[in-house]
Amino acid sequence: MIKSILNILIIVTFLFLSVLNAHAIEDINMEIQKNSSSLIVKARIIPSQEFVEDFKNGLSKNILIMIELYRKWSIIPDEFIVGIQIQRVLISDPIKDEFIVKTVQSDVLTEKRFKNYQEALDWALNIEPVKLVNINRVERGKYYIKITVESNIKRLPSVLEHILFFIPTYEKKITKESEHFRLP
Repeated sequence: MIKSILNILIIVTFLFLSVLNAHAIEDINMEIQKNSSSLIVKARIIPSQEFVEDFKNGLSKNILIMIELYRKWSIIPDEFIVGIQIQRVLISDPIKDEFIVKTVQSDVLTEKRFKNYQEALDWALNIEPVKLVNINRVERGKYYIKITVESNIKRLPSVLEHILFFIPTYEKKITKESEHFRLP
């Protein structure tokens, strides 16, 4: 009995330490463009070198990107206006020398295949211009954009997920806010 408890503790410790050493994203570069009728956001996710090496060597990744517009208030909490969610699944198959990137955005699934891991990462970590909101439909005030990128780990089996509830479900979560700007 004591031997089995000791084995379980060793496995839990190993899983916990492997999550602490996870490699993920490092930074987000964002660009905001305002034209006469819309607010457009472009972004680039900067991965760590370990993230790139893991993907190159066959470890698949799942990235969740949330782009949100908030209205800044001085006394009350900031007001959420609109948001867009993009999910990118990076599948690496070094045996076939094929790299697949699946994107889910607005209930549309897009799949691209690449022969080079760097091209796949460049495409997956680059967020094309996204029209966030029609400027003419928002009230006058101070606003900012918040981009959150979450690099997910593979899910644990459901039995272990309930027992090991203290292990986070993502490798790293990074958030970046833009400078405040006035609309319209």
